Amino acid sequence: MRVGFIGLGAMGLPMARHLVEAGHDVTVTSRRRGPIDEALALGAHDGVDARGVVEASEVTILCVPNSPDVVQVLDAALPALGAGHVVVDTSTIDPAVERAQHERVTATGAQYLEAPLSGGTAGAQRGALTLMVGGDAAVLAAARPALEPFAGLIVHVGGPGMGQVVKLCNNLIYAAQMLATAEATVMAAKSGVDLAQLYEVLTHATGDCVAVRTRLPAEGVVADSPASNGWKPGFMTDLMAKDLDLAIGYAAQQRTPLLTSGLVRQILGAASEAGYGREDFSALAKVVRSLAGM
Repeated sequence: MRVGFIGLGAMGLPMARHLVEAGHDVTVTSRRRGPIDEALALGAHDGVDARGVVEASEVTILCVPNSPDVVQVLDAALPALGAGHVVVDTSTIDPAVERAQHERVTATGAQYLEAPLSGGTAGAQRGALTLMVGGDAAVLAAARPALEPFAGLIVHVGGPGMGQVVKLCNNLIYAAQMLATAEATVMAAKSGVDLAQLYEVLTHATGDCVAVRTRLPAEGVVADSPASNGWKPGFMTDLMAKDLDLAIGYAAQQRTPLLTSGLVRQILGAASEAGYGREDFSALAKVVRSLAGM
């Protein structure tokens, strides 16, 4: 299959690699030249810009940071879209903006899916991402060969916008997990608890969760955690803050309460102000440590 890929960031580049390794004819573009050259070395082709990628592809995958980026890419790509093209947006953006992109693209005769991702850079590297797909089931069936190389699980969750709603639900839970994990870890450390023993207990008790297992914010306790690797991001603080802004805004539209998300968002904001915006979002624990006088 001829597959286009726009956005070769920390997630996009390994996703594109899996597509090449699966035997697809892959054409790419991105904001920075470095990742493009890396993709070309893997066997991809240079599409130069968004329009060039679409013209070379049957399925074009977007993986960019936010809503304005998706709109900008589609602004450039729209003249090349038409019957026979499928666009799949794997970014995490506002559900209302995503629904508008469904309408714009399908008006050209092309087809559109949203498929926001979960699994972080580790999942992208392993080709084990979870995709929450919004759009037409028949379009997903046609596009599935272009998604399976980097996916561990693909779930069709409903029509336009629903993939983004499910992704926001996922991330608001994860963010709350992370703050609770940070608070517990700091309290334990200040009390003199052996944090390796804390980790052993939590992973075999009711406090177990993904944040504990993958992001316990204590250097040296979990070997592959961000805290043990210079807070290198699997998912940046600024991006989690962006996703919580989206969730809070959407909840306001739906008139549903988000009681913990506002607090987590404030801590993420403090982490960004402290210079941790491009570190993994588990670095919010450094703000909790500071508040504890550690």
